[in-house]
Amino acid sequence: MTQDWIARNPRARRDMAYGAEQRRVIDPDGVPGLLESLAACPVHKPTPLHSLPAMAAELGIGELRVKDESQRFGFGAFKALGGVYAVGMALARAVQAQLGRLPGLEELMRGAHRDVTARFTFATASSGNHGRSVAAGAKLFGARCVIFLPSFTSAEKEAAIRARGADVIRIDGDYEEAVDQCRRQSQANGWTIISDTSWDGYQDTPRDVMRGYTVLVEEVLRQWPAGPTHVFVQAGVGGLAAAVIGYLWARCTPRPQFIVVEPESADCWLQSNRAGRPALASGNADTAMGGLACREISPITWPVVGLGADWFMTITEDQVPPARKKLAQPHRGDPAIASGPSGCAGFAGLVRVCADPAAVAALQLGGSSRVLVINSEGNLGEGAA
Repeated sequence: MTQDWIARNPRARRDMAYGAEQRRVIDPDGVPGLLESLAACPVHKPTPLHSLPAMAAELGIGELRVKDESQRFGFGAFKALGGVYAVGMALARAVQAQLGRLPGLEELMRGAHRDVTARFTFATASSGNHGRSVAAGAKLFGARCVIFLPSFTSAEKEAAIRARGADVIRIDGDYEEAVDQCRRQSQANGWTIISDTSWDGYQDTPRDVMRGYTVLVEEVLRQWPAGPTHVFVQAGVGGLAAAVIGYLWARCTPRPQFIVVEPESADCWLQSNRAGRPALASGNADTAMGGLACREISPITWPVVGLGADWFMTITEDQVPPARKKLAQPHRGDPAIASGPSGCAGFAGLVRVCADPAAVAALQLGGSSRVLVINSEGNLGEGAA
């Protein structure tokens, strides 16, 4: 194919084993312990995996399933899994440093070790949902929280973060500028950063965030024993994509085909694929898909997404509203699914591919295909994916 909106990954090999380099990013063996920890949370339960047979028939594929993260924790987005877990692990490690043992998250939720945990102030940069998640985690464990928001973040998203007890600092700039300001002010004030993107010397916490996201993928495998043949997953910095690709790559034989979907103005993964290394987006990341408005990838995710994704593609701004409408107003018995602009991006990518015969043939989509997409958020707002 010669389309400029979709490209094969020349590094991806279908027979490539999930190796040590990938396990350093997403370790599938840690998920049972994580599920045990989440069982202590009274509002946690698996989110639904909806089957859409009528939409599958319309698109010319065998099965379509949508993992609906709009119902996660009553929070409205998959981000709830990552930030809450990462805050808990930061506090658990602080207790371990003093007491010599790693406490369980349930123990911390009950208020144990407040002499250690109450001293913490957590900070992060976010366009919405990740900030809400970190704020919720800080509140759950009794710590203070400061969230840095880029200029495009809506007043509704700011209000949702403040409602969880966090202080908010608005930045006159984009997401990357918010990340930079968060790093500088946190260093000056002794705050602990809970970021979903990595940089030199800062990788453990982003790993914790992504480890939280693997919960939704394990739920998919339990809910759908046959599993997918194709996965369309949206990407901002790459945390969700790494969790989905890494966990399914490690657990499924044969592994599905992975298609990474981005806004055309925030195509840092498409450009990184072309360069063969992390590279900047070709645009300014000005997009209604605020959770995907990222100009550069999280470097830690490259061994999984950069080597494991089969295809990288973009969607246009005008392809998002019709995709949201298709999910919200289904026909012939399919369930209605409320999605935000970032939440429906993977599905919008599927719709774009299915409208292009050359792309359908290249991705080997057809009547025997079982396709998974993730509604990463409901209508409330965005969060960098």
